[in-house]
Amino acid sequence: MARPKRLRTPQEKKALSLDHDCRNVVAESQWGARDAIAKRKQWVNQSYRKAVRQMLSALSGAAPAEAEAVESTVAATQRHRWRKFPDVPLREALRLRRSRIPRGAVRT
Repeated sequence: MARPKRLRTPQEKKALSLDHDCRNVVAESQWGARDAIAKRKQWVNQSYRKAVRQMLSALSGAAPAEAEAVESTVAATQRHRWRKFPDVPLREALRLRRSRIPRGAVRT
């Protein structure tokens, strides 16, 4: 027979909710973030492919180059850096929001 769950007080429920629920604090709405993530990944990959294509076209226009020299030049091409940031627990998001708004400020 399964044991019944322990009843939690409202204060315990609130504490668990604040730790479990997360919010996006990267200055984007949660719906816009989905689009922004895809676009940033697309931009990183497209810019890398463009840089490689430009190097190859510059090398092919000159005198015939050795394959190793072309490979090393293309391998030296750097990708742009971009990382996703995880959402922050609601407790932390509220603390950040409180620290940004001065006390006594009128909210509109």
